[in-house]
Amino acid sequence: MNTQLIICLAISVMVIAGYIWNKLSVGTVGYLGIVLFLITGCISPKDVLGNIGNANLIMISSMFIISEGFKRTQAIRLVADTVRKISKGSMTMVMLGFTLASVIAATFTGSAVAAFCIVAPIVTATCEEMNISVSKAIFSVGLTCIAACGIIPVGGSLSMLAELNGYVAANGYEQYTLAVMDLFKSRGLSLVALIIYSTFLGFRFAPEKPVVATTDSDDLSKRVAHHEKLNSTRETIAIVVFCLVTLLLVFNTQLNALLTSAGIQALASWEIAFIGAVILVATGVLSSKEACGSIPIDLCLMVVGGLCMGTALANTGAGDLIGGAIANVATKLGNPYLIGAVFYLIPFLLTQVMQNRTVMAVFAPIAILACKSMGVDCTGPLMLVASACCTAFMTPMATPTVPLVMGIGGYDMSSNLKQSLLPALILSVVNIFWIMTVYPL
Repeated sequence: MNTQLIICLAISVMVIAGYIWNKLSVGTVGYLGIVLFLITGCISPKDVLGNIGNANLIMISSMFIISEGFKRTQAIRLVADTVRKISKGSMTMVMLGFTLASVIAATFTGSAVAAFCIVAPIVTATCEEMNISVSKAIFSVGLTCIAACGIIPVGGSLSMLAELNGYVAANGYEQYTLAVMDLFKSRGLSLVALIIYSTFLGFRFAPEKPVVATTDSDDLSKRVAHHEKLNSTRETIAIVVFCLVTLLLVFNTQLNALLTSAGIQALASWEIAFIGAVILVATGVLSSKEACGSIPIDLCLMVVGGLCMGTALANTGAGDLIGGAIANVATKLGNPYLIGAVFYLIPFLLTQVMQNRTVMAVFAPIAILACKSMGVDCTGPLMLVASACCTAFMTPMATPTVPLVMGIGGYDMSSNLKQSLLPALILSVVNIFWIMTVYPL
């Protein structure tokens, strides 16, 4: 283990401790970590600038602006009132609606951030309409948006399938090329478990009220009453922009296929959200000051800090070091379920502090090569690695979605971890036993 890696791990522990300590704002802790990683050489200035301009960060900022505009319309109240009437006051029915909406959004957008930004305004408005603390509901919504990605074979899951087959081909094990339905067959049961947990159990383990002051959507929805009512033209623009951006994000794959076939440059998800935010400001739905005020700066700083930590861990070889140790352990284990547990649990834990694509890029080839050396089918271990890398919800460093959930729900790191333990255990058990049974070595 080299000195740079030891320094990187020490700083990472300090940053995590800073979040748990909760005496400094999350943005301050995140940026202190960036400074320490930078001056110790764990990351370069180019890495920092790249993470500040991360596509997810731009999408988050843009979607908060779009959500702020939408919340000033009567449409959001109509949606919330409809949910209230259908549910007849039942928290379980409300959560079922939120969960199904989150699954649909995550499936078609292929992005946890995009899915959450679409669903969150409706959740916060509905909670306010029904006099429910948003802290009771928002964790389960965020959990569903994160863990439901890449299961049903449309949108983002097809991209993941292509990426995994690329690793298989690159490592000369083409006889085990994945089929289109393999992701669904391997992770379908975990989707069922996720829906059941989020609908019936998740809100029961959530705090009754925010643990820390909320700074985002819940707060924004309460501020709507202090603004002048939008005129009919601007109200229409706000509704159309929100609905159009949502549809374009949901059908982004199909849209880009049409644009490409017509010789037009494809639009990334962040570009769609950014254009929508600009339209709201340009048409006067929001002033420049109001648009900037709707962006959760402290949480954005926290997201950048998490991205930089992941970059530092990747740069210093933490993933490769752990991956090599896993391959050695896996080849010595005789029980296929224990082998599966190794290939799931270590990437799952590492994804809580590193970007999931980075973890997958490290562990997918390791899983393939380990199976190749044992002369066994690599499908099960590869599916476990993919499942683990798509289930990062325990810490604010895991994915940009988690800081948003924490900010809206008013969670500190301790309360977020407490809510994460049971679903993490359930999903781990379901994934390991189901995948290794359906795809035995």
